Amino acid sequence: MGINIDTSEIQFFLKAVTINATKLINKSIDTYNSLLQIDPENAKEINHELGDGLEKKGNYDGAIKAYKKILLTDPTNVAALFKLGKIYTRLGQTGDALEVLKKVTVLDATIPEAFYLLGSVYFSTDANNEAREAFTFATTLNPGYADAYYKLGLIADAKNDHDTAIHAYLKTISFKPDFVKAYQSLGFAYEAKGLRDEAVRYFKKSMEVEQKKG
Repeated sequence: MGINIDTSEIQFFLKAVTINATKLINKSIDTYNSLLQIDPENAKEINHELGDGLEKKGNYDGAIKAYKKILLTDPTNVAALFKLGKIYTRLGQTGDALEVLKKVTVLDATIPEAFYLLGSVYFSTDANNEAREAFTFATTLNPGYADAYYKLGLIADAKNDHDTAIHAYLKTISFKPDFVKAYQSLGFAYEAKGLRDEAVRYFKKSMEVEQKKG
């Protein structure tokens, strides 16, 4: 027979789970859920906490297992899917990342980072049209999304559309003035257009910004 616990003890339990995360990976938290008679919502919270703790420690396999446990009972849980998508993207698992991030953007089309990550995965596989669409949507949701503008610039540069690229890079630094690579990319784009003075200006600026950051 399981042991009933008061909900006031949940936070203490969550802390204990996080501390002992590595021990729980192989045993599975299901045993603890059964023992403590935790309702499904609290079980989700525990697995979220466990996954977040493992991800912060760089234990991505463990984090993936924790998030997948949530999806076993709640396959449309956007938070768990989003976190899985981020990990798959970081690990370069493009197939899994695409599958999960597509689900996220369909289930909730209001998360700028989900579209940015989806665009980044498409970009890494040279699916530039799909990447552009995703990045553009990310900037629609978040007009100040500097990283999305930067990758839109890279896509334009790849097509030798240097004017569009320059516009995107300028938007990038307007929102993120310390974005060194954006200044460098501006320099290359202006150089490609034969505008050497502008190119030198932005190459110098990239070095100045890098020195300030260093």
